Amino acid sequence: MSNLRQVGIITAVAVLGFFGLRALPDTQCTFLHADHQPVVVDGLEFCGLNEEANFYSPKALRFPVELKVTLDAAGTAGELRLLKDDGHPYYAHEVAVSHTQRVHLHLRQRGGERAYAHVHPQPAADGSWRFVLPDHLKGVPLRAYVDFTDIRTARTMLAEADVTTTAAASGQAAVARNRIVELTASTTQTGSSAMVRLQLAGPAGKTLRLKPIMGSLGHAVVFSVDRPDAGYAHMHPTLEGGEYADNPTLAFRLRLPAPGTYDFWLNLNDGQDELLRATLVVTP
Repeated sequence: MSNLRQVGIITAVAVLGFFGLRALPDTQCTFLHADHQPVVVDGLEFCGLNEEANFYSPKALRFPVELKVTLDAAGTAGELRLLKDDGHPYYAHEVAVSHTQRVHLHLRQRGGERAYAHVHPQPAADGSWRFVLPDHLKGVPLRAYVDFTDIRTARTMLAEADVTTTAAASGQAAVARNRIVELTASTTQTGSSAMVRLQLAGPAGKTLRLKPIMGSLGHAVVFSVDRPDAGYAHMHPTLEGGEYADNPTLAFRLRLPAPGTYDFWLNLNDGQDELLRATLVVTP
């Protein structure tokens, strides 16, 4: 091969790489949310009117980060490492704060009960990130998903890994104080942009008033019931006006994934953090 041809090939690859990188999202939430244009009201962030969350498989997207999660012998605490392509870990100063936290760790039970927790590991000097395992997930096999933002590139990174434990199961999920009265969707057709609304209510005889949680009025995560390896969606409410009402309604815009049944987990705060689950069915 002539030198001229080699130079031409190298130049073409460089140009394609340049435009490929430029096409990547350049805001902290764009990999999770298309057209990220947040609305801030009284210091709380809501998704913009045209912004929608996406359902992703981190493994399929092959982000340049490897997630490793281990639990201690008692199965009560764990640590994770976010490893770059060169094998070096992400340290705290390399990870941006997004929704008041650096790393969002989503733990979902594999098999058995449909249990979930949203955890925020804290950084250690050796490059690990440590967390306490919620009681209701102790002693059960888990799948871990993380999303975080590389502070240098301002791009959200996703990764997943399975977590095993030798500890005996010991915990049960707390009994919910509040409830999801109804989940409705503007459409259930796969591939469509749907507005999913959750009508909420407090305990019998009491009203629910939402308080901030991670800089928002709620965080939602969606998992497939039929396809446990499919991935997940992580989203935040869209401002519609009913979020501050007694027994409010939260709205989330989601690009609907493949047909099937999905767990829709809502993390809210009424003075205490709470997780509520509803079912979302996506049709062909």
